[in-house]
Amino acid sequence: MRIILTASADTTVYQRYPVNNAGLDEIIEVGKVAKSEDLGIAYSASAARTLINFNITNSGSFPNTASYHLNLKVANASKLPYSQELKVHKISGSWVEGSGYFIQQNVNPRDGATWSGSNAAAALSWSALGCDFYATPSKSVIINEYPMQDLRIDVSSILRPVVSQSLDFNGLLIRFATASETDHTNEGNIKFFSKQTHTIYQPTLEVAWDDSTFTTGSLKQIPNTFDIEVVPKNVKETYVRGSKEKVRLVVRDKYPQKNFDATLRYKNVYYLPTSSFFSVVDRQAGTTVLPGDEFAKLSCDATGSFFVLDTSNLYKNRNYSVDIEINNGSSDINVIPEVFTFLVK
Repeated sequence: MRIILTASADTTVYQRYPVNNAGLDEIIEVGKVAKSEDLGIAYSASAARTLINFNITNSGSFPNTASYHLNLKVANASKLPYSQELKVHKISGSWVEGSGYFIQQNVNPRDGATWSGSNAAAALSWSALGCDFYATPSKSVIINEYPMQDLRIDVSSILRPVVSQSLDFNGLLIRFATASETDHTNEGNIKFFSKQTHTIYQPTLEVAWDDSTFTTGSLKQIPNTFDIEVVPKNVKETYVRGSKEKVRLVVRDKYPQKNFDATLRYKNVYYLPTSSFFSVVDRQAGTTVLPGDEFAKLSCDATGSFFVLDTSNLYKNRNYSVDIEINNGSSDINVIPEVFTFLVK
């Protein structure tokens, strides 16, 4: 099972612009942002930090074993030193997104969260400039891939206690490590798409756990995981966003051996191995939106293999396809692309 939560609020706070709010910007950023007159001279006291929140307390109960990943899509990265370290912390107090613009234009800059406070409109200050946060637990990420790739950060150690103990949650803070923030020679900057983006790349929190079931009964496992046909039995061309459908798979060998047991090929019912997964691909963007991993295992019952397609995490008016990955326990993996395609309305 995989649930994708979009951000309920996000903003960037700027050390060089301590009273400016950027709540409505299409970009959130981390790293260094200096004043124009300082560019190329000094990057001291020029940190930028991102605050981001998700309504995890209103999203139903998740099992204690659930994994949590923060997904951030990179819009631009510049001047990053080798092995730049990012830190993720839990924010310790409430804050307001605000209605200011900073990247686009300086409009309504005095409300919401700023470097100086959690809510400028109400004159609420942080106890420590730049956002109040818990030092532990935290998550560190080392960026050593250039050009920089999108981030998928495992924040399970931060969020599992929040859910299991029903703790207050005020969001996550993303920042450079302290040594980088105070280093005046560090000019690195990373821009991510924010929740206000007009693209499909807004920040998300991925909550996932294995809820697959496997009861084969009298069925037989497909003898060969290559040269097979996997056909969806009950799919639609169009799904309404938010619908959940159990997709059943008919599994047959493509070249059955001849025998004399009087069994018709089309009456053979096979199931796929337990290490079989499905993934969902956005056909327009060419990107995998729901990866085929341990949280997307195929299930099986007395009728055959199946999976549950949850369209709540998909965008309207976009085309998707489903791939099936079959691993029979060896190093050989058979990926069957585009088992079927569909449109979300």
